[in-house]
Amino acid sequence: MTAEPGTDDLNSIDIEHLKVVVALEESGRRRSVYAYNARPFSDSPNRLPGITRASSETLVKTLKDDHVKWHAFFNDRGFHNHASHHLIAIYALGASGPLIEVAYATHVSFYNSYLEYFRAVLLKKSPAEVLEEYIFSAKANIGGPGIEGHPRMLNRFLAAVVHPIIYVGYGLEFNILGLTAEGIAQTFIHHDDGGDHLVPPSLFDEAYGLSRLVPSLSLNSSGPKKAVHAFDILSRVLADDQFAPSNVGVPLKEIIGQLFVHVTTKVGDAVSALAAEWVADLQGGASATPEALSAKVEQLIWTNAILYGVGGWVARENSPFKKFNADFFLCHAPRHLLHLPPHFIHTLSPRASVLLLQSYFSMGLCWYIGQGRGALDLPGFYAATTTTPAPPLPPPAPHAITLTPDDAAPNPWLPLVQSTLVHPAEHLCKITRALLHGAMAYGGRVPADFAGTALAGAGDVLDGSLFVRVAGLTQDRIGWLSSHPPSHHEPHQVKPGSSREYYSRFGFRSVVHRNDR
Repeated sequence: MTAEPGTDDLNSIDIEHLKVVVALEESGRRRSVYAYNARPFSDSPNRLPGITRASSETLVKTLKDDHVKWHAFFNDRGFHNHASHHLIAIYALGASGPLIEVAYATHVSFYNSYLEYFRAVLLKKSPAEVLEEYIFSAKANIGGPGIEGHPRMLNRFLAAVVHPIIYVGYGLEFNILGLTAEGIAQTFIHHDDGGDHLVPPSLFDEAYGLSRLVPSLSLNSSGPKKAVHAFDILSRVLADDQFAPSNVGVPLKEIIGQLFVHVTTKVGDAVSALAAEWVADLQGGASATPEALSAKVEQLIWTNAILYGVGGWVARENSPFKKFNADFFLCHAPRHLLHLPPHFIHTLSPRASVLLLQSYFSMGLCWYIGQGRGALDLPGFYAATTTTPAPPLPPPAPHAITLTPDDAAPNPWLPLVQSTLVHPAEHLCKITRALLHGAMAYGGRVPADFAGTALAGAGDVLDGSLFVRVAGLTQDRIGWLSSHPPSHHEPHQVKPGSSREYYSRFGFRSVVHRNDR
């Protein structure tokens, strides 16, 4: 994408398209990158009413300031700058310009200056070309002439709870090359946490071609491979003792930087084999039609919502209020799926899409195992949760002519979004938007849609109400801001700046829920 001349002045924004401008400084010259308010693909997450010229210009100003001034990490332990995620999420939910400015002000005291290399690269090549070359190619993962060892860039792309996918995903969705550059650049800073366990070098062995993207066992028979549902894989993980916390050796005393490496070393090969079986029907990309890829992504969306939501409800005794354990690590899982379906799958080649799905599923299962492989009681969850979450205080008295006097919020998503917009917890807006997208895309699903899958209870109770149930539990745990002061802080003191403080901020916490049965 090239810059249009003479359009660095925000007054030149075409209001019909609400162009979002992010100015990039390169060698003293200012370049502009454009994003349109229109969704890039039909299955991209919807943007709620409320987006205006003023809010778009405020988003431009704050994103530009964040991109030029601040680093992707806000401390030396690799904790990520969430400012851009926060601003774009509330913008897409309809936040006003003043609210975006106030939200940005909660971040700017933390960060350092950032790097520049991929800005220039993305002004010369498309995001798809850059991702294929620097993340998904054989050279970027197993090396080649002039490259020592295995760079394993796909591993690094999935490192640090997959933050690069969030950055690049927002960049692709809103066509903001600066965010795409930040996500790819921080990939090169991340450690290679998975080694050869989650992303085996054989996946990139070009001597074997695309066939090496599936296990050799699956190639012994001719014809199409039988599709395996993600729920079937999840059921096996729950039933297999090798993934039990006592055998894996979790929890660890130190979580950051050690847990994921520990789990992948212990069971990464077994998890990778399960993920390879899950994508075997895609034939390494040869059978990866848009419909087949979308079906796999939908399975991931349901799986991630269940791991975070149902798992958090089962582990509720670990939370201060004994209602829901909003696990810090697993709360990231639903948010990743805002980006995989439309923005990566429609951008990447079929081969790279399969690589991403397989390695992402492996990574997600390892985080779930590392958090104790918590039980997933779907019938119990549905019996105990509501499809009409609401703030805890009594609603105002309805008008005499109200059609539903006993139901002050016939659409439960409206108070959820209202409370989310004004909440300072930067993770809340992102997970609410992800769950809202799940409800919009799959709210009509019924238990019969999951009949025949191996996950206990899925074919009996699982339906499209999962997403609003989980969103309500999350809001209850973090605190409804539109009606009362939030009760989100834990009752004990934590040292300022500690990782424990970071995880427990605004209610999200990392607590391993052991399931050794």
